[in-house]
Amino acid sequence: MVSAVNDIVRDKLRAAELNVKMEQEIARIQKGYQAELTEIGRSIQTKEAGVQLWAEQNRTTEFADKKSIDLTLAVVGFRETPFRVEKSRSKDTWEDVANTMAGIVLKDAEGEVIFSGEDYVVYGDAALSKKLLLQDRQLIPADVLKTVGIRFDYDELFYIEPKSEVAAATVKEAA
Repeated sequence: MVSAVNDIVRDKLRAAELNVKMEQEIARIQKGYQAELTEIGRSIQTKEAGVQLWAEQNRTTEFADKKSIDLTLAVVGFRETPFRVEKSRSKDTWEDVANTMAGIVLKDAEGEVIFSGEDYVVYGDAALSKKLLLQDRQLIPADVLKTVGIRFDYDELFYIEPKSEVAAATVKEAA
C-alpha cells in the first residue's frame, strides 16, 4: 500500500509540474497574440459603433417592419432583453415597495377581490416576488404599478451576428 501511495503522489506531482509547464506555454503564446488581438478588438468596436449609429439613424426606413436585416455574412439588428422589475422612485427601498404592494387590494363592483398585492410579496424580509410579478405583468393594473412605485422595463441591444455557415467555414479554414 505504501508503494501505491508513493506512486500516486509521484504521478500527482508530475501532473502538477506538467500543468505548470503547459500554463507557461499558453501564457507565452497568448502574449504573442495579445497586441494583434487588442488592435483587432479596437477596430471591431469602432466599426460596430459606426454600423450601430447607421442602424439607429435609419431605423424608420431600414427596420420599419422588422427587427433585423439579413446580409450575406451576418444578421444585423436589435434584440430586446427580457423584462425586469425596476423601482420607479430611486429613494424607495425594495422593502418600502413590498410593504406598499402588500397593502393593495382591488375589488370589483360586487366586492370580489380582483387583485391582491400580497400575492406578490415574499415574507420574512418583506421582498417582492419579482419572478411572479414578471409572470403576471400583463395582469397587473397600471395604477397599481404607479402606486407601488415599480415598472417593468427592458433594454434593446444592437447586434451583429455572423451567420453560422460563415462562422463554420472560418473555423474549418483555421483548422
